[in-house]
Amino acid sequence: MESLRELLAVLCFVAGCFLSASLVTAEFSWSLLFVSFVLFVSAYWCWPSKRRGKRDGDHVVLDVIELVIEFPVDFVVWFFRLVGRILGSFFGGKGDGIDIDF
Repeated sequence: MESLRELLAVLCFVAGCFLSASLVTAEFSWSLLFVSFVLFVSAYWCWPSKRRGKRDGDHVVLDVIELVIEFPVDFVVWFFRLVGRILGSFFGGKGDGIDIDF
């Protein structure tokens, strides 16, 4: 079952990459943008993450694929936390300020 989830996540990620590339090379379409976003999110949700305790084995290729699939979500979460801390220190004054936490 874990292998099936890995395969489905990789297929969703690759399809999302192809759709994103077609947005740049061909005519822009909001529907393609939405579908590629849904594919990236479904790849993230479907992937059995080692950090979330859903994958036990150590395999270098799977670790690299996990890094590639989870990087966009980790980057967006990091960005929102950074903006929250900056706004919190700018407006809050005391403590850690606003922290946007997912």
